[in-house]
Amino acid sequence: MENKTNFTSIIILNYNGTKFLQDCIDSIIRETNSSYEIIVVDNNSPDKSGELFSKKFPEIKFILNADNVGVPEGLNIGIRNASGDFVVLLNNDLIVMPNWLENFFKAYDKTGDALYQPKSLKFKDPSILDGTGCMINIFGFGFARDKGIKDEGKYTEQEEISYASGTCMFAPKKIFDEIGYFDSTFFAYHEELDLGWRARIFGYRSYYVPQTIIHHHGSAHWKWSPQVFYLLERNRWLVLLKNYSLITLLKLYPSLIIIELSMLGFFATKGLLLKKLKSYGSILSLFGHIMKQRKIIHNKRKISDIEIIRSFCGTIKIPSEANDSKLNNKFEKLLSSLCKFSGYDKIVREP
Repeated sequence: MENKTNFTSIIILNYNGTKFLQDCIDSIIRETNSSYEIIVVDNNSPDKSGELFSKKFPEIKFILNADNVGVPEGLNIGIRNASGDFVVLLNNDLIVMPNWLENFFKAYDKTGDALYQPKSLKFKDPSILDGTGCMINIFGFGFARDKGIKDEGKYTEQEEISYASGTCMFAPKKIFDEIGYFDSTFFAYHEELDLGWRARIFGYRSYYVPQTIIHHHGSAHWKWSPQVFYLLERNRWLVLLKNYSLITLLKLYPSLIIIELSMLGFFATKGLLLKKLKSYGSILSLFGHIMKQRKIIHNKRKISDIEIIRSFCGTIKIPSEANDSKLNNKFEKLLSSLCKFSGYDKIVREP
């Protein structure tokens, strides 16, 4: 790690990583040839994995938070302590494959300042995809393309996507310095969607780099729970209200109301109606924050909504591993119909 050319700060956010962190660090050490540092930010893990591995790897910088400050703020702490001109943000439940970082730099040399993500394969079965780039639906739903399907080599070239996954994200540090860091109010979920959308507003694209490969366990800590549904829905609205112009929000308003009625019905059938209603209360409590962020973002806007929406999708593809395929298909068709109703069907791309 003597050569300081392309020096990269590799930031691992850790929470209860006893089963994963060793493999993650070992893979980085084994497979990285460029100059780098590793920073592990531990969010007060109940399993004490931060303390355990800080003693095992004294050459690595460990930041042991006194509290669980959430995913976005944990990442922010890592970025603030980074020495590199480039940063990589990693989940603790993955391993990197040969030449992973070098392939990111090849992509960077091709397309310059941007956010980048790799091809992600399932850890337990690498023949199954965990994602080939993250996409945004025009109504704020984010999803990993091709998650849960067999890898048939469909996407082999670097290409633009809606946003780069926080599971593994590569970027020049100066982008964060310019556009701002992750929004800590999200706590978990959609924080990288929000960042990628904001980056695009500021003129920075996101790219999928299939030559860089990771193997990812996925959902190692959260699984599906009432709190997950709550955060996903609350944060989806935070993203919409922060990043769309007022004109676009008004144009999408009728469709958004129809989607809300659908989501209320879904939450009610799952016994989660109170969680959905709680999300509205949280959004209202964050109104001041939303307006402050809108002012900052839209005063510095470089790219119009129409241009940004060209990298969005009209519907979503819910992973095959999710339950209730009939309901999922109905919801996908609803989003597609509402996209057409809103007049954006000729602009958006295929999911």
